[in-house]
Amino acid sequence: MGSASGRDFPSAFVRFRLGLGIQPHICPPHRPDKNAFVERLHRTYKEEWRLLHRPGTLHQVREVTEVFMAHYNTERPHQGRSCGNVPPRVAFPTLPTLPAVPAQVDPDRWMQSIHGQAFARTVRADGSVTVDDVRYYVSHKRAGQRINLVVHAPDQVFDLLQGATHITRLPIKGLYGKLVPFEEYMTLMRLEARSDGHRPAPRYLGLHQGSLWA
Repeated sequence: MGSASGRDFPSAFVRFRLGLGIQPHICPPHRPDKNAFVERLHRTYKEEWRLLHRPGTLHQVREVTEVFMAHYNTERPHQGRSCGNVPPRVAFPTLPTLPAVPAQVDPDRWMQSIHGQAFARTVRADGSVTVDDVRYYVSHKRAGQRINLVVHAPDQVFDLLQGATHITRLPIKGLYGKLVPFEEYMTLMRLEARSDGHRPAPRYLGLHQGSLWA
C-alpha cells in the first residue's frame, strides 16, 4: 500500500487511513503469508465465485461480489477456529458498533507517521533536490554535496543536515494546513489516489525504498 505508487511519502491509500487515526499494517512486498486471512478470502472468491460466474463488466463484478459476500457471511461454513464451521454471521450475529466518522479531518495528520525520517539526496547543479516528486531549492553553493532532509512533523518542515551540521529548514510543500469536513477530505483523497495511479512504478523498488532512512 505504501510503496506501489513509487512515492517517497505514504500513498493516498495509507494517508487516508492515517488521517482518520487508523494505523495500517503494511505487508512487505511479495509476502502474502503476512496477511493470510485476506489472501485466503481472495482465493475463495476467485475459485468458488469469480471463475464460476466470470463477470465481464464492472457492474457485473459488483453484482457478483455482493451476492458472494452475502453467501460467504451467512451461508458458507467457515473453518476458521473462531467460527467453528458455521458462517461468520451465524457465529457472530452481533458485531461491534463502529465509531462514527469525524465531522472534520486533519489532512496532514499522516505527517506524524514519518516524523524523524530522513531523505538522503545529492544537491543538483541548480541547487535543488527532489522529495516525493516535488523540488526544493537548497543552495547553488551545495551543488554536488550530499544532504539529509529530516522530517519534523510538528512544524511541517524538513530540517536540512549535512553530517551533524544543521543547514536550514524548508517548509514541506503540498500540505493543507487546516481541518476540512469529512466529505471534502474524501474528495481530496480520491483525487490524490487518482494522481498516485498515474505515477510510473519505480523501476527498482528496493532502490526507491532505500532513499528513506529511519
